[in-house]
Amino acid sequence: MKFFGWSALFFAIFLQSQTALAKIYTSPILSDAANLVEIDPKKSKQIATKFLSQRKLTDASPKGPSALPREDTDNSLRTPSSSIDALQILAHSELLLGDPRTAFLHLENAERLAGNYDLPLIALETQLMRAELLWLQTNDLKKVFPIVQRIEQALLQPMTSSSLVTSLQYRLAMIKGEIASVNGNRVDAELEYKTASEILAKVTKIDTIINYHIEVGKHYLRYKSYDLALTELLTGYWMAIEKDQSQELAKANYQLAQLFKQRQVLDKALEHLSRAADFYRNFEQSLVLGDVLKQMADIYFLQGKYNLALVRYFNVLDHEYFARDIHDVIELRLSIADTYLKLFNFTLAEQYLDKAKNLVNYTQIKPLKARTLLLTASLALQQEQTAKALSNARNALAIGQDLSDNFILLQSYRVLSAAYEQNGEFIESLNALKKFSILNANQQKRLNEINEDVLKQQKDIIEQSLHYKGLEGELKVAQQEFRKFQNTAFGLFIITVLLVLFVLRRGYIIDKLKNEVKSLRQDLYTHARSGLRNLRLLNKKLQNSLARSSATYEQWQLGELINEPFSDRLRFVMFDLPFLRNTYLELGYQSGLELEKSFGDFIKSKIEKPSRLYHFSDAMFLYVEPNTKTTVEPQHMFDKICSWISEFEPERKISRKVHIGMADYPFLPRAYTAINDQELIDILLLSTNLARGIEKNSDESQWVYLRAIENAPAASFATDNIRLACKQALNQGLIKVQSSCQNEDDIKKLTLSE
Repeated sequence: MKFFGWSALFFAIFLQSQTALAKIYTSPILSDAANLVEIDPKKSKQIATKFLSQRKLTDASPKGPSALPREDTDNSLRTPSSSIDALQILAHSELLLGDPRTAFLHLENAERLAGNYDLPLIALETQLMRAELLWLQTNDLKKVFPIVQRIEQALLQPMTSSSLVTSLQYRLAMIKGEIASVNGNRVDAELEYKTASEILAKVTKIDTIINYHIEVGKHYLRYKSYDLALTELLTGYWMAIEKDQSQELAKANYQLAQLFKQRQVLDKALEHLSRAADFYRNFEQSLVLGDVLKQMADIYFLQGKYNLALVRYFNVLDHEYFARDIHDVIELRLSIADTYLKLFNFTLAEQYLDKAKNLVNYTQIKPLKARTLLLTASLALQQEQTAKALSNARNALAIGQDLSDNFILLQSYRVLSAAYEQNGEFIESLNALKKFSILNANQQKRLNEINEDVLKQQKDIIEQSLHYKGLEGELKVAQQEFRKFQNTAFGLFIITVLLVLFVLRRGYIIDKLKNEVKSLRQDLYTHARSGLRNLRLLNKKLQNSLARSSATYEQWQLGELINEPFSDRLRFVMFDLPFLRNTYLELGYQSGLELEKSFGDFIKSKIEKPSRLYHFSDAMFLYVEPNTKTTVEPQHMFDKICSWISEFEPERKISRKVHIGMADYPFLPRAYTAINDQELIDILLLSTNLARGIEKNSDESQWVYLRAIENAPAASFATDNIRLACKQALNQGLIKVQSSCQNEDDIKKLTLSE
């Protein structure tokens, strides 16, 4: 058995993720070391070793985590419990660094220390870690199960409830589930995972919850239950994204890559591996990075991108930890040789193949020996050494038959067929090709069964979607017919009334219709709560208004007008009032309606023509006024709006804070038509959001005024994403910022943080 390959590494990562459940370290140093175990075990080992060597063990003997003092106040002491924590971290680190013997010695010291200071729960925790490490080392149920049973019996005894007890129960369920899953007891494994899930309901640590979903996803993946695995892994993936858990996100990406790789969706597998690699590259000594790069290289190879595969293989070859396992070293050199063979560089292929042969002869690992023989045969075929190719292919076939390995058998028959054909033995070549075709057909059938299931599920989803779309279409048609019927009936009624009472009712009906039109117009273009002009009216008016202004500027630019049309300059001010949002939550619906209506009536009285005010959204308003005096400072506008807010019901206890974003039209001095109405609103939203961002760092109202420089090129804003273009222009100095914080650099930082 291969002792410590990458599968073992990932079980060690599983082990580290379980010990994280509700673990409270009494020293911040140990907490940092624990977080680094998985990513950088060498650094973690250094921290834990330094902690033990530089601190003196105290005589304090607390009985549980609740009694543990914080040690960050005294850097010269360590308690027995923190010493045990350090030893456990060292055990993890040594395991990941490939030294299980030292890892078990650390655990023995930890158990001895727990016994000397009467720490029964911590002793149980150390025993559970021993079981986990022993399972990792041997995969021997007979050796591990007695330890697990002893711990389970101990946890059944009455004891004070604590986070450590919960942690032990959870870890015990997870390791039992892992053991059952690996040994083929799927039902038992899922019962244990269900038990762990029930314990997990008491836990609020998001990283533990994410790791649980990842581990259950790995279990389903082991049994090729791809839909269930995908559900669990995606749950963990999206939780990690939502909660910004980068380490857990990297794990989820890795496992999703395994799923898509098994389902032969190589592009998606590569996408998730790339994301995982982006995280692990931040840590030069990361154990996982080598495996991620190796898998990326394998996928590039399968896709026929041999040069990219070579680059990744050599990156793996340079990785510090990859060379510690002889299996990985041989496999990597065989992969490089195979890649050079595909690139027809037979010299280098032979060099790497010879290096692999020497190691294979030393280890006698049959699958690797078979692969070595197959590569030797393939190289001999290219060099027209047919006898050598046949001999090696037959030996590989014998190993494949002995191991019942379909992949080895497939490749052996493929090479044998080509070798027989090169040797002129066409009947033997045909027989080998037939056997290859039978095996390949069986393998393809299994893949098709998987893809067929996926296709059926996709078909069901599409059918449901189409069914719903059909119902929506029928509903729309029915609504249209109903509206036609309503209109027809109403028309007939009006005609009848007009025919009977034409003279008497003519004036009355005309007045009534006018009132209805006025009412409908009022309802259509007025905000339902504040009574101000609404967004619908803004969308209708703004585009035409800006188009007229742009046309006037174009006439002036072409010389058709003598003087610059200052009256067509407009200042746009968007302001956000947090108190309107909070009132509904704090005072209730009815009070919120009353306040919003009162504010609408009040603010309406402050607007003087030709200025206009629109209720843009719940708590946001857009104010437009002519900007004939271009020298007027934005601060003046800010003060005016703040004074309006202050004057509104001064006796009412509400927040008077306001976030204001301002911009002028035309926005670009030398390209009047470059910015349309929707883009201008986007610029105002950006400036208002920046003002809101400034306000987060203070407790006062804030304003931001964006103004393009005189020579700002229109090409910089010729994009479908004006918001992104403005951010880039801010950073390039094409847009100048004035704000209440008087610091343009802070504004640029805010745009970058978005």
